[in-house]
Amino acid sequence: MNSKAAEYLENGFLSAILKKDGITDISFNGRDIYFATNDFGREKAELDVTPEYCGDFLRQIANLCERPFSFSEPILDVSFGRYRLNAVYRSLARDNNEKTYTFSIRIERECAVRKGDRDFFPGDSERILLELLSSGESIVIGGPTSSGKTELEKYLISNLPPATRLVVIDNVEELSFAKRDEIDMTHWLVRDGVPGASFPDLVRNALRNDPDYIVVAEARGSEMLDALAAAMSGHRIITSVHAKNLLALPSRIARLAMQASPKLERESLLEDVSEHIGGYVFLQKERRIDGSIRRHLHSIGRLDPKSGQMKILYEEVG
Repeated sequence: MNSKAAEYLENGFLSAILKKDGITDISFNGRDIYFATNDFGREKAELDVTPEYCGDFLRQIANLCERPFSFSEPILDVSFGRYRLNAVYRSLARDNNEKTYTFSIRIERECAVRKGDRDFFPGDSERILLELLSSGESIVIGGPTSSGKTELEKYLISNLPPATRLVVIDNVEELSFAKRDEIDMTHWLVRDGVPGASFPDLVRNALRNDPDYIVVAEARGSEMLDALAAAMSGHRIITSVHAKNLLALPSRIARLAMQASPKLERESLLEDVSEHIGGYVFLQKERRIDGSIRRHLHSIGRLDPKSGQMKILYEEVG
């Protein structure tokens, strides 16, 4: 973790926003600063900054993280401390046809989902989820953006038995906050363009480390094939994907895996998914009448390896 970058951020022009209760995100669209909190979602900040000022800020972050950020390398994607920052250089970003900069910062907490949280775990869902975890199934978590997928991954990790061996593979450091002294947890960061540091490279290397679980923090594309390959090799996996509902998750996994090669067939991949990934969890995010945001577990399922049918273990009513 880059403590100097975190210190620079926390003592800079965003310091007041970072101190807000439940802060989860801060963004600059090239003109205005917005922020989001767990309870009330996204709001516009009363903060006046220029694109030039934000450009200087982003270049300093890049320097502290020892990463390029320029006309020729216009995307900055870094994590430091409890922050993940994605920025776009002025060669690509526009506001009213004017060159600008944009950025988005995700703020992670140690673990926002706690045992006994009846708001996040309605009904009997927590007990059923923990039973699914203890059964030794691979688990895929689905849901829309900011529905709590990463937080639920931290929760699952925090509830693994002592001495469980797991390897976490991601391109940011978000799951570092799930580390427990009782868990034998190794965390590797993907680095595109670095030999031996791609998702396939690190998944293959993880297999040589005798893990009980391989955690691919979020599968956004072809890395899902790597996660599926790990499950097919007999290793349990935990990962998350964007999806619209519980029943769509197996098909979503297959389609993401297909991005790795045009030769892959959806039906064959679905058969592999059915045989090797049994546990599925779907999260929802909704706005209450008072304007606050509720994130919660909506449904849990287990996929039958023979029929390929999803058995619903829990589904929120209403």
